This record gives sequence, structure tokens and C-alpha cells, in this order.
Amino acid sequence: MQMKAKATIRGAKMFKGRMDDGKEIDSGKLFVEVILKESDNAFGMCTEPMKCKNSSVIETIKHLKFPFIAELDIEMVSGSKGMEQTVLAVAPVQAIRDQASAAAPAAKA
Repeated sequence: MQMKAKATIRGAKMFKGRMDDGKEIDSGKLFVEVILKESDNAFGMCTEPMKCKNSSVIETIKHLKFPFIAELDIEMVSGSKGMEQTVLAVAPVQAIRDQASAAAPAAKA
């Protein structure tokens, strides 16, 4: 099953190459902002990694300024460890201004 979701992307990493044992790896990971399940000891936001189909997904966004809001194309499949989600594509929607630089002009006024 495929679906679309809007998310704040806080970071990304990728690897494409050969390991010491000769195994070829082509992977990518997005770090997406999510709401913490609130309790007495947890509140606010955090990031969770989302697996990408390969490094080409990250290649399309690595030039952008992080964080940003994007629409994600996600494929969901059932695997041996339950449901797995894989990001197939990322379409940037909106830049997010850095809160530190956004607050700086207000402080000078």
C-alpha cells in the first residue's frame, strides 16, 4: 500500500558504497519530527528515523536548508517484524525559518 504524508524533515543521511566484506550498500534515512506520547516524564517533540528506498531519495534534498516541511511518498508492507514503512520520494513544500535568527531581529527592536 502506498500513501502520502506531510512531515517536518529535520535531517537526513545516506550511504552508497562497498563494505569491507564486499557487500554493496545503498541506503538513506530521514529524521522526521514527531510528537512524543505525553506522560509525566515525556512531552514535546522528537525525531524518528524513516528508512528510504535508497540514497537517491536523499540526493534529491541534500542541497536544501534543513529543517523543512515535505510531502512524503511512503510504501507500507508487512514483513517479518510487522509493518515496515519505506520513503519512496520527498517533495519539499515549505522552508522553516531558523527560530534563533527569526527571534534576533525582534530582540533588537
